[in-house]
Parts: sequence; structure tokens; C-alpha cells
Amino acid sequence: MPPNMGRFCTEEAASVSLSRLMLVLLVPVVMSGCAVVDPHRILARQIDRLTVSSTLDEHNREAAFDQVWHTINDSYVDPGFNGVDWAAVGQRYRPLVLNAPDDASFWAELDHMTGELNDAHTRVENPARYAQIKHDKSASLGLGVDEIDGRLIMHGISGMSQAALLGVRSGQELTGVDGQDALAWWQQQRAQVRGGSTAWSRDAYVLRALNNLPAGKVRTLALTRPDGTHLSVELTNEEAASPPWIYAHTLNGNLTYIRFSGFDRQIKPELMKLLDQAARSSGIVIDLRGNGGGDGLMAMDLLSRFVKGEIKGAQVITRDHKPVRLFGFSLLDTNPVLQGDAHPLTAPLAILVDRHSASAAELVAGAAQSLGRAKVFGETTCGCLLGFFDYDPLPGGGALAFSEVDIRLPNGERIEGRGVVPDVSITVTRTALEQGADPTLQSALSWLATEAASAPATAAKTP
Repeated sequence: MPPNMGRFCTEEAASVSLSRLMLVLLVPVVMSGCAVVDPHRILARQIDRLTVSSTLDEHNREAAFDQVWHTINDSYVDPGFNGVDWAAVGQRYRPLVLNAPDDASFWAELDHMTGELNDAHTRVENPARYAQIKHDKSASLGLGVDEIDGRLIMHGISGMSQAALLGVRSGQELTGVDGQDALAWWQQQRAQVRGGSTAWSRDAYVLRALNNLPAGKVRTLALTRPDGTHLSVELTNEEAASPPWIYAHTLNGNLTYIRFSGFDRQIKPELMKLLDQAARSSGIVIDLRGNGGGDGLMAMDLLSRFVKGEIKGAQVITRDHKPVRLFGFSLLDTNPVLQGDAHPLTAPLAILVDRHSASAAELVAGAAQSLGRAKVFGETTCGCLLGFFDYDPLPGGGALAFSEVDIRLPNGERIEGRGVVPDVSITVTRTALEQGADPTLQSALSWLATEAASAPATAAKTP
């Protein structure tokens, strides 16, 4: 699955228990003193969901443009806008956005304007995509692609997707897209996509363009199998439920392996239960490959299971360098502290990452690495570690996400634009994909076996 650049703190972390009735009752309070009780518009955004117009007429086009530009101008985490002249960007894009020939072009141009900040977290979602996000749905074809040695190689095909059912497998080369040479198509898309935090995040937008089609549209792919034979498949866009998932295995007798789709609080209880069960494991693998992030507070909760006592967590930077507050209470401190577990997990910890690991996944991998609590295996991560609290509904039915916090690891390092560099780098090769091998996991398992052999009683000391 292509990476979905997730929230650092989701709405669940801020106001998940508020019902619509409560929101309505809170409207007068929030609107009368929002700068005092709700300076980050956390509740106000929830209220806007009930009141914003979904009609994209001329008036709402202008209102949506103004809301996006002014919100970023007034509230973006970096008042220097990453070195971009934001006023000039607004002047350049205003006629392009307001005179867009159709609704799809309007939302695309508005998103491209936010892309000038070269920040994967700051973006505009069109109404269809925003509706999918709100309802845990997707319309992805389930395709994964890596560019290896100048060729597009399939990698990470969703198991129950149309593509998998029709014979698309990892290791096959993608040679054609809708009758066009695949590499030429890829390069053309790359030249057109909006800006992002890193080169890989921009490639992720190309992958999204490959996977996400207008409803009912058919995409034809031409592929070459490792044995040189050819395959052609036709894939139809289908919207489907896309709930968060988590699974675990016991490997090699006494190693715990855990993988999950993202940092979503719906699966937090199951994650914590699995970690409880891992207390007597001789080693633990947390696989964050393809994990696009999510709730940063959940990431901190995960990290706290592996440390004891109070430990300095990541530094959180806001526009005004003050904690995030709601009704005067701090929701997120600028220097959060990891409240370690009284009986932390002490078994050796291996964390697996790749270019698709982003946001909160990078926070976990980078913080555990900087604290000396884990060894990280795989590829350098996305380099997409900023955060926002919730989507800001826009007139016309779309939504804005904009970076409201920047993150520094406990050792002071910044991951945005750089990524987490693994302790053991593993390069994905076409040969490994063709053979169905997983050298990243195998490297981690070998290290854990060595650690267990040198300290066999470590895990047993944990009650």
C-alpha cells in the first residue's frame, strides 16, 4: 500500500468523545473566545464539519482559496514557510485556482499551491478523497512499485486486490500503463506532481496517481514476469472499506513479530495486548514498513513500553513555541516526557522500516534508535515527520491539512526532509522480490538470535 502521510496527532487524541450534540452546545463558547479556549481551532474544526457548505460555486471557490492561504499564513509551524515567499505563491496561484476549468482542476491547483512548501503533511484533499478519509475507505488498486536500476518493479501487492487475483506479483516488471511506456508515464507523472518533503514523498504521489482512478475507470497494465513471459491486466476502480489492521506471529519459537497499518487508536488496545504477551519473548520485531504514521500520542505510548522511568521524549515545536492547549489544559507539551513502564519490555527490539515508513512511524523508529533501545533495519524512511491535529474543512467539501508542529528526536535530530537512517541498511533488489525473499526481516532475525544467545535470560527477568 502506498504511504498515506498521516497525522501526528489525530482528532481522537484531541476530542474523540465529543458527540454532535455536545459540539452544538459548545459552539457559543468556542466562537465567543476561541483564541483563549481553542487557540489551535481543535474544536472549531469539528464544528465546521457540521456547518461548512459542500457546494463549490464561485463564491466558495474564493472562500476556500482564502481560507487555505490565510490559515497557512497565520498558523503554519514555520513562520519562514520553509524559505518560500508565501505571499508571492498566493499571488501566482490565485488566478490559476479561481479560473480552473472544472472542480477537479480547482482542487488540484489548490493542492499544488500547498505543495510549494515542500511538506508532505500540508495538503488539500478534494471532496471525494476527504470523504474516504472520514469513513475509512479507499479506492486504491493495491499496487506497489519500486524503481530499481531504471526499471519499475512490482513490490508489495495487496493480497486480496484485483491485481493479485489476476496474477500480478512482486518481482514482475511494469512495462506499460494504459498503452503508454510505463517508465515514460512514471517520469511524466513525477514532473507534474506537487512538492513534498523528500524525493520519495513525491514518488509516493506518483504511486497514488497509479492507484487512484475516477470511479468506474479502467486501468490497463502490461507486465513482464521474471521468466520473460508477458501479462496484461485490466483493473477497475472500486471503493472499499479500509479499516486499520494489526497482526502478530511467534517466529522461531520465542520471537514476537508485530505489524500494523498505522497509528490508529482503534487498534491501540490490541497493540498493547500483544506487547503484554511479548513480555517473555527472547526478542521483538516491530515491522513499520509501509506504515504511514498517524496518532503521535499513540506512538509515544508504544515507546513508553520499552523504557523505565521518566525519559525526555521528542521535542515539539509550535508556531508560538508554546504547548498546545484546549480550555487552558495542555494537550501536547513542547518537551513531552516518556512515562516509562514500571516493568518495561527488556527483550532486544528490532524495528523494520522502508521508504514508506512516515510520520509517527518515523518518530517511533528514530526515538527508539536515539535512545539506544532498538536496532533499526531496512531503508531510510520517508523523511516526513511534521504533524497536524485534524483536517480543516473547506467551503466546497474539501479539506486542508497543514503542519502545526515540528519534531526533534530526543538527541535533537530533525527527521523531516532527512528520514531515519537504519543501523543496518538493506537495499531492495529485484532478485529478492522475484524469489519472495525478505532480507530485511532475515537480517533482524539473525541479530535477535545472536542477542538471545549472548543473553538468554534477559526476557525471563521481565514479570
